[in-house]
Amino acid sequence: MHALTGVSLPEHDEKTDAVLLLSEEVLTVQGSGKIRRLTREAYKILRPSGRSYGTVRAYSSAQTKILNMHGWCIPAQGKDYEVKDKEAVETSLGVVNGELASDVRMKVMKIPEPEPGNIVGYEIEEEENLYVLQDRWMFQEAVPVREARYTLQLPPGWEFKAAWMNAAESKSTAIGNNQWQWTVSDVKEIRREEEMPPWGGVAGQMIVSLIPPDGSRKGFVSWADVGKWSSMLAQGRRDPSPEIKQKVAELSAGRATVLAKMQALANYVQRDIRYVAIEVGIGRWQPHPARDIYNNHYGDCKDKATLLSTMFQEMGVDSYYIVVNTARGAVSPETPPQRYFNHMILGIRLPDDVKDPSLKALYLDPVLGRVLIFDPTDEMTRSEVCAGHCKEATRCW
Repeated sequence: MHALTGVSLPEHDEKTDAVLLLSEEVLTVQGSGKIRRLTREAYKILRPSGRSYGTVRAYSSAQTKILNMHGWCIPAQGKDYEVKDKEAVETSLGVVNGELASDVRMKVMKIPEPEPGNIVGYEIEEEENLYVLQDRWMFQEAVPVREARYTLQLPPGWEFKAAWMNAAESKSTAIGNNQWQWTVSDVKEIRREEEMPPWGGVAGQMIVSLIPPDGSRKGFVSWADVGKWSSMLAQGRRDPSPEIKQKVAELSAGRATVLAKMQALANYVQRDIRYVAIEVGIGRWQPHPARDIYNNHYGDCKDKATLLSTMFQEMGVDSYYIVVNTARGAVSPETPPQRYFNHMILGIRLPDDVKDPSLKALYLDPVLGRVLIFDPTDEMTRSEVCAGHCKEATRCW
């Protein structure tokens, strides 16, 4: 950090709050698949509104353990400041977005004197045990970046695949045995605006998929890998229980058409199964068994999709998981496959005798035929949607 006090600043204007002088990320992969991550950043504060860069946040979970945090301030004049790990405060995130329980915790460290003219920096060491061996290097910020580096150290026999989004590719440099480094310089900032696309859809980044010698637990290399992983997590989760079979028969009784029966099941899952999420460990991605969702009468998006798919299966209607990233622009056929999906809905294969012209959100699949895209978490009725002039076709059923 002392060496950065005399460097030239990246190009900026008078509205710039701070500049990121150096960003460094070092990923060391062990033979077992565990990962050690070292993150270092140093900012020069330019305006009073840049004081927020003196507050550092790190997140832990069942997959990530924070080993150490350190912070420093190099003032333009006077004595340096140091913040040690024991001075950071750890807290839970609280209940948000219908979550009943989550294993994510936040560690907050405040660096003294983040004033204009001063340099603040921090270092975080983490240990990760990822379900999918994939990493994302976000090198573009809301402030200009002078230099950003990413270093990857792999065990013997391991390989990687790197893909770039929203930026020109920077070639790696071999700097040691099974060690590579990428460097980008003078990265222009992205100014935050109202109604702008999500950050992941516009910011420069590199997606790194790690591939062990035996191919197990590899990072996603193709979109088929995403589907295989989701299918593996859902294996056996849509097996019906006697109680579910009985409920399907009860809801279908007295309804003359297949469509009416489908609507009754969908309405039940939408409105009678409460949205409650328990995001602990693999439960962040794996649905609960349908019998448990039905018995408990609650679940999150993937749980609701699982139960409704199970109920449709009982009446002979096929349906399929659709994993979604709700951040507009973050996923497309051209982007590398990622593990950053945060929602799940259903694709329902419509039987040939269902020809109601009012059905919306139809996708014509070359193999499956007519597929209705449907969100089981949406509790709004069609009349409520139309009253709000909503154009989201997935709700118009």
